[in-house]
Amino acid sequence: MAGTFHYLFNHEYAHMPLRYPEKMIDSCIAMYDDRENGLPKSFGTSSNFLEIDWIFCLTRAQRQTPHRFWEVRERLEDFAEQYLDFWYNVDWNKNESVNDLHTLFGGVCGLAELQQTLRGKMVSDVPLKLVLDRRPFI
Repeated sequence: MAGTFHYLFNHEYAHMPLRYPEKMIDSCIAMYDDRENGLPKSFGTSSNFLEIDWIFCLTRAQRQTPHRFWEVRERLEDFAEQYLDFWYNVDWNKNESVNDLHTLFGGVCGLAELQQTLRGKMVSDVPLKLVLDRRPFI
């Protein structure tokens, strides 16, 4: 999934549809639901890129199809609750994932995508913007 993510946000930037969005949704839900064999147990408990990879794949595929709409929404809301708990309680002095600009960037991208998707659930004084919509990178 992590390698595919780099292609997906470039496709999005070029306004090209994702291929097989239903399968992307099925895969993301399966990974989230099967924590033993899917996503690592640490998923959502650090500032990293795996979280934005999963969020982006799920949200952008959902924009193209109504496939499993409510299941997607349920997983995103469940994940956002856990992820926000991490951010509210992070030890900024000791947690290496937030003291590295690269991984911090990944975490903030994840928060921005969640805020955009779960409108009204994550409120901030200044809305977060996902840089990938403005300038993708490889």
